[in-house]
Amino acid sequence: MTKHLTATTILSDFRSGSSLPVLVDTDSEKKCVVKWKGTGEGPLANAVDWICLHLARQAGILVPTPLLIKIGKHLIGKNRDAEIDDLVGRSLGLNLGLEYIADALPYKVSLAERCDSVAKDRIYLFDVLVLNIDRTDFNPNMVVSKDKLYCIDFAAAIGIRMLMSGMNHTENALLPLIRRHPFFQKRSDLTVTDFDFDVAESITSMPEEWLGESTTTRESITSGLREMLLDSRSILERRLTLLDGLTPESSEEIKARTLENRRAFEKKWGKF
Repeated sequence: MTKHLTATTILSDFRSGSSLPVLVDTDSEKKCVVKWKGTGEGPLANAVDWICLHLARQAGILVPTPLLIKIGKHLIGKNRDAEIDDLVGRSLGLNLGLEYIADALPYKVSLAERCDSVAKDRIYLFDVLVLNIDRTDFNPNMVVSKDKLYCIDFAAAIGIRMLMSGMNHTENALLPLIRRHPFFQKRSDLTVTDFDFDVAESITSMPEEWLGESTTTRESITSGLREMLLDSRSILERRLTLLDGLTPESSEEIKARTLENRRAFEKKWGKF
């Protein structure tokens, strides 16, 4: 049976993005941030995030410890918030949790200036490798604790999503989005080293209930991921060269595309 913690109390919510994560107390007395599997993005977002969090740690990137958190019906009706109650009902079972870093502050450029430049390069290179399109100045998905950067979200890693869902996107469509990365650098200023990944643990430890939207098996996901990561250096070299030639989106273009994506999301899934 997969090891997990059980959420005992919802302490607060984070009114950010569409996923409405919450801070919970657990039966181990650990405080954790829960990312619901019952949002519009579904359990696939939990699965992609879980894999990337494990791989990021192997790449030398700091992330909060990923955990499995069981959500039960006993949490319904205790929050005086119909929106959260609805998410609890949609998310019964195992959800992704991140161990809470109590002193962490939201990412700001002024805070990041004191952080290790090598860590920033690793974050950027890893995001390029997994095609994580959702780390920007507007939505950095990072926190800072004791002058160290922690990445807290990889759910938009399209490279991993494509392996699991069968969706298909071209590099030409995705790389302009990665060009918005807060740690973007020209290829000539980066040192590309080989990553050494062991993908097995992140795949085998995923709950079965997260794989309902996957169009392939654990074995196929493992095989595809290994094949991609074994070729990581050449993939990075090619993508970094392509990124050098791209012009970043203007703030007006970003706002227009974000609004369009939000409207499409709400039309399909409703508001969360």
